[in-house]
Amino acid sequence: MDKKEHSGKRSGNLILLYRMMFRYWPYILAGLVSMALYALFSGVSITALIPLFDFVFNPNKPELIYHNAPQVFSAIKAAVAEFFATEGSVWQISSLKELAPLWEDLKEVMMYSDSLSLLYLLCLFIVIVIVLKNLAYFANRSFFVLLRGRTIRDMRGHMFHRYLNQSLEFYGKNQVGDAIVRMVNDVEIVSNQFIFATFNSIRDLSTVIVYMYIAIYLNPKLFAYSILVVPLLTFTIGFLGKKIKKYSRRIQNQISAMFSAVEEVLNSIKIVKAFRREDEEYKAFRKINNRHQKLWQKAQIYSAMNVPLSELNSAITGVVVVIIGGGMILDPGGNFSLGDFTAFLFAVFSMLHPMKSITQLYTEIKKATVSLDRIALVLNQESNIQDDANAVSKTDFTDSIEFRDVSFWYKPGKPVIHKLNLKIPKGKKIAFVGASGGGKTTVTNLINRLYDVKEGSILLDGIDVRQIKLDDLRNLFGVVTQDSVLFTKTVLENIAYGSKKELSAADIRSAAKIAHADEFIETFPDKYEQMLDIKGLNLSGGQRQRLCIARAIVGNPPILIFDEATSALDTESERMVQDAIDEATRNRTVILIAHRLSTILTADTIVVLEGGQITGIGNHEELLATSERYQTLYNLQFNQ
Repeated sequence: MDKKEHSGKRSGNLILLYRMMFRYWPYILAGLVSMALYALFSGVSITALIPLFDFVFNPNKPELIYHNAPQVFSAIKAAVAEFFATEGSVWQISSLKELAPLWEDLKEVMMYSDSLSLLYLLCLFIVIVIVLKNLAYFANRSFFVLLRGRTIRDMRGHMFHRYLNQSLEFYGKNQVGDAIVRMVNDVEIVSNQFIFATFNSIRDLSTVIVYMYIAIYLNPKLFAYSILVVPLLTFTIGFLGKKIKKYSRRIQNQISAMFSAVEEVLNSIKIVKAFRREDEEYKAFRKINNRHQKLWQKAQIYSAMNVPLSELNSAITGVVVVIIGGGMILDPGGNFSLGDFTAFLFAVFSMLHPMKSITQLYTEIKKATVSLDRIALVLNQESNIQDDANAVSKTDFTDSIEFRDVSFWYKPGKPVIHKLNLKIPKGKKIAFVGASGGGKTTVTNLINRLYDVKEGSILLDGIDVRQIKLDDLRNLFGVVTQDSVLFTKTVLENIAYGSKKELSAADIRSAAKIAHADEFIETFPDKYEQMLDIKGLNLSGGQRQRLCIARAIVGNPPILIFDEATSALDTESERMVQDAIDEATRNRTVILIAHRLSTILTADTIVVLEGGQITGIGNHEELLATSERYQTLYNLQFNQ
């Protein structure tokens, strides 16, 4: 990808982010108004220093006219009223030059005012302005906190929705740990820089503009000298930004690798402990951790160079201003007063901190663009399994499921299913047997579109499953897998998870009874409101599987899929679960996948799958007579 294309893609990513943010435009507007007020009050607080030094601490005042604070205040009020009576409202003033007549009148009043009274009024004025300035600052921060919080919420919600709607093929290529890093770490970085820090910098920039305007108004020549070192700083910051961006990309990739490694090991902790691999896993993690630490260290060192460079810039600027400005004050023919110089110094030095923040933002944004790209990759990632534009609604199953020349592969050139042709009539029990890797589970995953076929088609009642609305299609199936997946919810919520319909307590209890789960649920202290432990570990394997069967049938689907539902159980648990399966599958179309032939001997049709192709088909007796592979499987399991 060339630079122009990459830049265009990044612009699109920013538009995606700001589109989410601008849903909350009232917060943006209120934040910008409070930001402008903050900058305005900041500038006013600086200009109040001029009369403080020129008129309060002036030992050479003429004969006083205003002897106390009320008189001084009245005179100032009268001067202000007279100015606006002549010039119009405050909204008609577009530059400081238009305020020059008012400033001259105020200087006249202050020259003839009692210094102590004037000091009291000026201090009160400065306090009021600073209070207003900080109220505006607080309002600005609050509005942007609300904006940021809602944008982060929406962004994470959108990302999680994207992850939920990806196909199983996506999860076969992407690690869960990486998804967690993107949703937590990357979103936090992007929100910090592109939302919070960006608006902070706009506030800083508006403040800089106000201070700069004041400094230029007071002495444009001195201001020109004071900014001589800015180009050097800008060049240096640009160099650092490129370095930081490079290491940030590597750091984020390394964090994803770290989270994925941790997630994989902790999810497999039973195996790790069973084979005493704690030390090996720790060593592997330590390598990843050390790599991350080195990359992070380099990025932080480059970032740390920002502060000393900015401080050096501030010091050089200060020296230039003091030397040249001091000469102007000491020049007998100059008209640059001590008050003007003091206000100028405050204006210039007040510019330096926000300018430092703005220049630091550049390096931070360079770092954040890496996270933005990673987030946008998810936000722009559409699932490869979608409803067709002309998809039809289908809420019943009336005839058959048919495979026509179906082929499927996970990796090109390595087909898992090859030219499969098969018809499953309604009301029949069909079983798939064969060696592991033969394609049995893949077949069932294709029927309800957990994956899409690569070639051929699967028809349900004569309609290609890709032409049926996805919600309708999956509502026709109840699925029980080998792994008894349960959630950290109540028993009732776990069973109800199997249907999107409104279910009554009687519906849930009925499903539990059919699955032979009601008998142990009633022994719990909280019955159906009993909270399950993580992964349902407070239940036995057979109990977990019976809950899964109840979940599969609670929505009364016409088709049930059992993917090796008893293979992980002991003999007694298998018998109980098999009884539950027999009860649950009455008057339904059933698709069974089994390693243990004892569980499928009564199936109407048994399909032997080898290498993604059918090598035998018929009932138990027919296959014993015609299928050599089935005979081998039968003899191995029944020791004949």
